[in-house]
Amino acid sequence: MNMRMTMHDHAASAPAPHGNVSAAGQEQWWQLAEEALEPSAPMTPAFALAAMVHLPAGRRPALFSVEEEAQPRALAVVKSDAWRWRPLGRLASSRWGDFFFLGTPLVVAKRPDAALHDLLTRLGDAGFSAWEACSLPAAGPVARMLRQEVAQEGLPPVELARWQRAALDATQTPEQWFRTFNSKRRRYWRSQWRQLEKRGVLTFERLDADGDITAWTEEFLQLEAAGWKGRAGTALLCDAHNAAFARTMIHGFHARGQLRFWRLRLDDRAIASLFALVSQDTLWLGKIAYDEALHRQSPGVMLMLEVTKDILADPAIRFADSCAVPNHPMIDHLWHERLELVDMLVPLPGISRARFSLITAAERARRSARKSARNAWHRLRGTRPV
Repeated sequence: MNMRMTMHDHAASAPAPHGNVSAAGQEQWWQLAEEALEPSAPMTPAFALAAMVHLPAGRRPALFSVEEEAQPRALAVVKSDAWRWRPLGRLASSRWGDFFFLGTPLVVAKRPDAALHDLLTRLGDAGFSAWEACSLPAAGPVARMLRQEVAQEGLPPVELARWQRAALDATQTPEQWFRTFNSKRRRYWRSQWRQLEKRGVLTFERLDADGDITAWTEEFLQLEAAGWKGRAGTALLCDAHNAAFARTMIHGFHARGQLRFWRLRLDDRAIASLFALVSQDTLWLGKIAYDEALHRQSPGVMLMLEVTKDILADPAIRFADSCAVPNHPMIDHLWHERLELVDMLVPLPGISRARFSLITAAERARRSARKSARNAWHRLRGTRPV
């Protein structure tokens, strides 16, 4: 099995890309994902191979792995930012594509410290000087072990950012969760539901294992493009590469039984739709779309309430990550737990302390400048930065 090469772009329309990883190699990769020390949906074949096949060269990541007896022990999908700090050394980043939400590498649960050490060496041997490890669960085992492993070499990683986003303890019952809201809020939601019911037959649906995944996906894409994301040019259908990636990725997770898809239908049309990805006992929310003509009845919130109950009734799920921006105006009020994440700049073997200090200073200055520019842009538009 050769899992170390960069995938090449294909003009393929098939829902399951193979790239340069054989079917047997993909199965070994899936096995690592299902048994890894910490789950990571973006590091699975369904997600990563879809990106490697469909994203354009400037956004396409590469796969790096270390193996023992032809079995993968650690794996990371990163993008080479050749333009960033090139005089100081090449930077590998776990942030790639427009659908990024988690950068945790897959590390085997047996002797993970040795596997992570070999992965860092592998990245260093590939010519990278530093690794921008973005959106790692701060208290997760991989982040803790990464700090320890690099610190042992005498040059600890640098924390670039830390923030929280909404999450859900999925070990509680739907009844326990719903009772956390006061009676006034619960009555309001029931009133919203009844208002929608007055417009027609309202149903909450989930995609079955043998359901028509193509029809559900296309309905979602059209619903998203019809709203503000379509007008802003950020809907998946606004970018042919992103649309192809999303279709392939969603099909791939569905084929493995690791996709959840829900929708609210009013008579014969969807008024809200949402999908989620699953790995091990963790669920990550994907994108949500809703009919903005019904915004007064909050179809997105109505769907999210039913989705939350469905997640809590699923014994396979113990934790759910919203993947939302901090202080999200909707999900933060529905899901009470918080997941803390961190961006780390990790020195790779062979880099000197002086060179890593220069890269760190340059990266901090770049992030500060981007934040100032983003805040100024939002002030001009009268919107709130996130």
